[in-house]
This record gives sequence, C-alpha cells and structure tokens, in this order.
Amino acid sequence: MDLKLTCVLVVLAFCSSLTIAQRKTTITGDLTKDKDLTRVDLGISHQRGKWGFDGSGFGTSRGHRGGSLGISHKRKNFEFGGSVFGDNRGNRGAKVGFKWKFGKRSTAWNGEHFEVRVIVNHCDFNVYDINEDSVITVEEINELFPQRTDAHRLFKALDSTSVDGKVTIDEFKMMAPQVIKKCRYNKYTY
Repeated sequence: MDLKLTCVLVVLAFCSSLTIAQRKTTITGDLTKDKDLTRVDLGISHQRGKWGFDGSGFGTSRGHRGGSLGISHKRKNFEFGGSVFGDNRGNRGAKVGFKWKFGKRSTAWNGEHFEVRVIVNHCDFNVYDINEDSVITVEEINELFPQRTDAHRLFKALDSTSVDGKVTIDEFKMMAPQVIKKCRYNKYTY
C-alpha cells in the first residue's frame, strides 16, 4: 500500500476515534474497480457547533491522486463556506460561496460567480483523458470546456485522422501541435 494512503487512513481513523462518540462526524469510503483501473475515495466531515469541516481524497492505481478541504459556517439566516482542491497533475482550484435566507421565504443565492482558470500543460494528453482509459472522447472534452461549440470543434480537429469518435495518444501527438497553439513549442507529456 502507498505510504501516503496509509498516512491518510491513520489520520482518518484517529480523527474518527476522537469524535465519533459525538455523532457529528461522518466518514465515507469507496473502492471502485473498473477493467484495469482501481480508484479509492475517502472522506471525512465533522460538524462542531455552527462550523463544518470537510476533507476528501482519492487515488487511482495509475498514480493519479488528489483531494479537497472545505469549511463552512451557519447562522440563523446566513451560511458561507469555501473549499480548495488539487491533484498531483497540477490541477488546482478554490470555491467560495454564501446563502442568505429572507424572512419566511428563502432564496438561495450563491453570491458572485467566479471564473477560475487553472494553469495546466495544454500539450499533456492526460489532462484531456479524464477517465484514464488511454483515449479522449468528446464527453471528456466537453467536461473541460464550458463552451460546447468550441469543445466540439477542438475534438473534431484532434480526431480528424481517424474520425472514429476517440483520440488516441498517437493521434494526439500528431494533431496537437497543429491544432493547439501552445503545443507548437512545448514538449509533450504522456
């Protein structure tokens, strides 16, 4: 077992033993095995007074690991919170939001919406291959790009050599420098 995963399990077990008697801590775990990919998801959340704390992590048999931490606070008619996440591929992000309830009627408002840009290597095949099955599908491209039209056009351009609805690593190596501007000068990561 991976040393980091073992450490996470020990910390989760320790935290649960300290707070499980209060019945305000929830620990979740999930093991998914799919063809040649195994994924482990672990999470812990704890409520202390009006504060909530969350942490989760995942790891796959192909070495992809990541996690998130969050905190929230509730008042009578107001709630706010935030979270950060990241993985070992360099993907990072943060999220902040709040809700306000008005009198007997309540309207949930998440506050201002932010566009978060994450800097990744545009030439890395693994950035686009979300489910790690060694091919890129149009669904995976759609998950990465909010503009469906642009996502579809990019996928068609990358899949132009075989037009079979999937982009292999070899197709990506051939088409990415022609289709993605920043790939003309960068080294590939596969």
